[in-house]
Amino acid sequence: MRQHLNALVTERALVLVSSARGAGLLDAIPEHRLVDMKNVCARLAPPLAARLQQTVELLGVTRRRFLEAAIIDALDMADRILESEGVPEALGEGRQRQSIEVEVTR
Repeated sequence: MRQHLNALVTERALVLVSSARGAGLLDAIPEHRLVDMKNVCARLAPPLAARLQQTVELLGVTRRRFLEAAIIDALDMADRILESEGVPEALGEGRQRQSIEVEVTR
């Protein structure tokens, strides 16, 4: 368990980093105002869906925000693995894929 000061400083640091990244901006925009957004659906096993719901409720975030962060991390990891294993070169793709930034318009 973290010491009290360590927990406090870590919590505040993460809030600052999250705010600087613009986390939560999409959550503040009504669904009908989101432009050029794609719906990504997946059927999940009931235990996994329940775990997801429990986790987002505990964290106080939306499923969309949680899943978007998870997908970004998963894609970044996949890119690193593909690059380290030489897949782009083997397929003749001498370029690296770049992270996609979401621009929010009002």
